[in-house]
Amino acid sequence: MDRPPPLLTRARPLFAKIFATLLVAALALGLAACGDDDTTASDQGSSTTASDPYGDTSGDDGGSSSSDLPSVVAEGLAYKNDLTVGPGEQFVFDNQSGTTHTLTADKGEFDSDRVSGGSQSDPLTAPDEPGNYSFHCEIHSSMTGTLTVEG
Repeated sequence: MDRPPPLLTRARPLFAKIFATLLVAALALGLAACGDDDTTASDQGSSTTASDPYGDTSGDDGGSSSSDLPSVVAEGLAYKNDLTVGPGEQFVFDNQSGTTHTLTADKGEFDSDRVSGGSQSDPLTAPDEPGNYSFHCEIHSSMTGTLTVEG
């Protein structure tokens, strides 16, 4: 007499399909969580315009375009270079990575605010006092660099 296969044997193909579906879904969610969603509630309430996505409504660009100014460049999760400028000289933060970063002086002398990947900050102004000014990314604490003011 032929007996039907045990329940576990019949359930294996269905279990394998369910397991594979759950595994794919978990991987997709995990990858989505690694994306660049650094938006906070305070960011959502900030005032920006299409012509000035950083919210600076002063209209003062120092008389030169950002592309003509010296820059600190971010690539990936690192600043590519330190920068030396004169006292009070303007510079920009050029974020060439694929994620949002900031360029923030450790003691608050300058701050780019959040700059999306592929964008530049509004012009920043170097301190008037010569010296070395350490900076970091507020989002990724391992990112550090130095602005040197010579004059």
